[in-house]
Amino acid sequence: MMNKTISINIAGFVFNVEEQAYEKLNHYLSAIKSNFHDETERDEIMEDIEARIAELFQEKLSNRKEVIIESDVDLVIDVMGKPEDYLSDEDPIQEKSNQQNTFTEEDKNWYNQTKSKRLYRDESDAVVGGVCSGLAYYVNIDPILIRIAFIILTLIGGSGVLFYIILWIVMPSAKTTAEILEMKGEPVTLDSIKDHIKDARENIIKSTTGAKKSIKSAVDKGMRVGSKLGQILSKIIGVGFVITGVILLVILFAILFGSTGFFPMFGSEYIEDLPTLLSIVYPDGRISYLFVLLAIVGLIPLLSIIMTGVKMLLGIRIKFKKLGVILGIVWTIAITALIIVNIELGMKFKERVEIDYEVATQDNSSDTLYIDVSEDDIFSNHIEFNDVINFAELVKVNNEAVYLGFPKIDITYTLDTTDFVIILHKESNGFSNREAIQRAEKIEYNLTNTDNKLMLSPYFKINKKDKYRGQTVIIEIQIPKGKNIKFGKNIDRILVDVENNYYRYSQNYAGTMWMLDEYNDLTCTGCDKQKRVHQYSGQESDERETIEYTNELDEELQ
Repeated sequence: MMNKTISINIAGFVFNVEEQAYEKLNHYLSAIKSNFHDETERDEIMEDIEARIAELFQEKLSNRKEVIIESDVDLVIDVMGKPEDYLSDEDPIQEKSNQQNTFTEEDKNWYNQTKSKRLYRDESDAVVGGVCSGLAYYVNIDPILIRIAFIILTLIGGSGVLFYIILWIVMPSAKTTAEILEMKGEPVTLDSIKDHIKDARENIIKSTTGAKKSIKSAVDKGMRVGSKLGQILSKIIGVGFVITGVILLVILFAILFGSTGFFPMFGSEYIEDLPTLLSIVYPDGRISYLFVLLAIVGLIPLLSIIMTGVKMLLGIRIKFKKLGVILGIVWTIAITALIIVNIELGMKFKERVEIDYEVATQDNSSDTLYIDVSEDDIFSNHIEFNDVINFAELVKVNNEAVYLGFPKIDITYTLDTTDFVIILHKESNGFSNREAIQRAEKIEYNLTNTDNKLMLSPYFKINKKDKYRGQTVIIEIQIPKGKNIKFGKNIDRILVDVENNYYRYSQNYAGTMWMLDEYNDLTCTGCDKQKRVHQYSGQESDERETIEYTNELDEELQ
C-alpha cells in the first residue's frame, strides 16, 4: 500500500512524514498552541516543545526507516502528554495501554530511554564552564563536592585541570528547556516544559525586583563611598601636584639663577650659570630678553600645577578664568618669541667651512714621531675624552674667551712623501661662507713640533664675542711608509681616531705605536691584540695572505 508523504520543518530539522501522521501531528501542535493561548510564554513553550518533538523523531529514524509514520506520532504524543489533561504525573505508556493504541516492547524500551537522565553542562550555575554543576545533577550530589574533588586532583598532580578541560570540550551545554529537564532527570512533557518556563519567569521577576532594590541601595552606598574616595584621591593628587610643582620650581630657579652645581651643567667645574651659557651662543643684545622668555615659559606651567594642587587639596571650587586666560596668552607669546629666536639662531649654523694649515716638520731623519698632549691648565690631565659626562665639562668661559676642550687627532697615511705630514684643520659654522671663514680663522690653537716631538694643546680658544658656532680643531697626521708614530701618556686627554680603526673601543692609545707597513696597512705594535686595518679602498686582503702576515708579525713582536 502506497502512502503519501509530506516534508515538514520542525525546529530547523526536515522530516518526511506520512500524510495521516502529519494531520495528527498538526492537530496536536494546534491543540497545544490553543491551550496555551493565555500564557505569556506561549512562543517560548512552543519552541521547546517542537525542539523536543524533533529530537524524538530523530531518534526514531535510521538507515532502514526514513519516514515518520502515524504510530511514531502517537508514541511522541504519549511521551509528551496531551494538552487537555496534563497527565505528566502518570506514566503515559500505562495510560496509553488503557486505550485502543498499544506499543511494541521496542517502543517501550525506546520510551524508557527518553526518560533517562543526560549529561550536560549547567551554565546557569557555573563557576567556570558549568562542568561541576552538570556532573552533580547527573550523579545527584551537591556540586560543591564535585568542585572540591577537582581542586584536590589539581593540587595532587594537576590532572584536575586537564580532566576539567576535556569534560568542558566533550559535554554539551544545556541550553533549551528540554535539555535542562533532561539534565535534571525530569520528564520532558508539556507540563514540565510549561512549569519550567513559568518558574524561570517568576525567578527572573523576583530576582529583578530584589536586584532593583539591591542595585539602588548599592548605587546609593557606592555614590557615598565614591564621593569619599574621590575627595581622598583629590587630596592625594593635590599633594602630588604641589610637591611636584615645588620641586620643579626649585630646579627651574637653580637653572635660571644658580651657580652652585645643583644642576649638572652649571657650577665651578662646568659652565658657571645659564646666563654664561647663553652668552656664548646667543647675540649679546638678546641675553636678557632670552632669559626673561625662558623664565616665563618655565614659570607659568609650574605655577599652574601648584595652584591646581592647592585647589584640590583645600577643596577650593573658585575658577580663576580671567587669570588663566591672561597667563595663557602671556605664555603663548613667550613660547612663540622663543621659537623665533631659536630659528634665527639656527640660521647662524647654516654654512660650514674648513680651513687647513700645514705644519712644518724640522727633523726628517727619525723614523718615529712622538705625539703627546701638553699639560691641561684649563680642564684636567686626568680627563679622558670618552669619559666626559656632558658637553659642559669641556667648556670654560671668562670675560673675553671661551675654552673648548675637544680637539681631535686624525691618523692617516701618505704614499706621496717619505716625511710625516701634519695638517691643522679649523672648522666653523656661520650664516654665510664669509662669516664661517672669519670665525674659523679666529680659532686659537697651540701646537709645537720640535726634535720630532709633536706636543698638542688639550683645548682651543675662541673669542667670546665670536660666539660658539660649532668650532672644531682637527690635527691630521699622515704617516709615510716605513715610519711610525708613538703616543705619549697623556694622549687620551683628547679624541684620537686612527683611520678605519673601528675595533679600538677602549680608546686607550697611551704608549701605543702605529706604523704603515709594506702592505699599506696601519698596524699597532703596542695594542692588546694585533689586528690589521685595511686601506685598499675598503677591499680586504686575501684570507691566506692575512693569516701568513699575522703570523710573521707575531714572530717579530716576540
